Amino acid sequence: MPGDRNVPQVQSWRVGPVRVLRVIGELDAVTVPAVAESLDEALLTFEEVLLVVDLTQVTFIASAGVGAMVEIRQKVQQRRGRLVVVLAPQGRARRLFELTRMVDHFETRLTLPEAVHALRPDESHLLLPERTRPAPEPAPAATPPPQGPGDA
Repeated sequence: MPGDRNVPQVQSWRVGPVRVLRVIGELDAVTVPAVAESLDEALLTFEEVLLVVDLTQVTFIASAGVGAMVEIRQKVQQRRGRLVVVLAPQGRARRLFELTRMVDHFETRLTLPEAVHALRPDESHLLLPERTRPAPEPAPAATPPPQGPGDA
C-alpha cells in the first residue's frame, strides 16, 4: 500500500548475547507503537539484557520516538540490563537527542561495531563485513633453492 511506505522497519539479530535492533524509516506518533512492540519483544526473548538500538537509518524522528526510547531504557534498567543507542554523527536522531538533552541520559555510540564492543568486546568482530575483517597472515615465502656451489 502507498500509505505504508512511512512505516518503519525493525531489523533484529543477535551478536552473541547482544540483541541488535536497527530501526529504518520514520519514528513519529503514528509509527512508534509498531517499533515499541518490536523493542518490547526483544526484551522478552533473552535473559541477559544487552541491547543495541541502531537509529542511524531513521529518516525522521519526533518526540514520540525519543519517548519510546526512554520507555525501553527504563525497562532495560528494571531488568538490570544495558542499552546502547547508535546515533550517526550528523543524523536526525542525534540532533533530536541533543536538542532534548537525551544524549546525557543514554549510553550512545557513533557506529554499530562500537556499540556492540561497548557491551561485549569479544563479540564486536562479528559485525564487521568480510572486507574489513583483518586479512589472514600470509604464508611464509618459500626459500629459493641454492644457485650454485657457493650458495650452499
